[in-house]
Amino acid sequence: MIPDKIIYTDGHEVVVTDSTIHVKKSNYKLNGIIKHGLYVQRPSRLPSVILVLIGLMVTALGFAEAVPPSILGDVRIGQILVHGNTLAMIVGGTVAFIGVLSIGFLRDRYAVRISTAEGEKNVIVSKHKEYIAQIVDAITASNNTLYNSLRPEAI
Repeated sequence: MIPDKIIYTDGHEVVVTDSTIHVKKSNYKLNGIIKHGLYVQRPSRLPSVILVLIGLMVTALGFAEAVPPSILGDVRIGQILVHGNTLAMIVGGTVAFIGVLSIGFLRDRYAVRISTAEGEKNVIVSKHKEYIAQIVDAITASNNTLYNSLRPEAI
């Protein structure tokens, strides 16, 4: 039996040969893969946007002095007396700032997605697009090698 030719390896968990893809403890035969490609997983920004909107709304209520003393009364912090509406502006601004920071920390993730008879699956997920692109290119090269070896030569 002829050993498989290694097309790509990252030295740890991914090995692409001319007939299989080995990821961690899973093996996928290339002739069983219908389609493959780079898939972008975009994080949901909705919770962060809602946080920003709530913070801005509370800040606006405090700025308009629309927060009644029965809901948020004056607070003494050390020797300083902070009015309830000022406190609403501080809290609302802090909540909005946290929402903006969380939007800034959200990053796209990239995956090698394959389609087989069982369905679609993300076999490798990473925040590094170049890493995933290298694996996809190696699978494409392996598929081309496999296709060319199965194609009958023209006479």
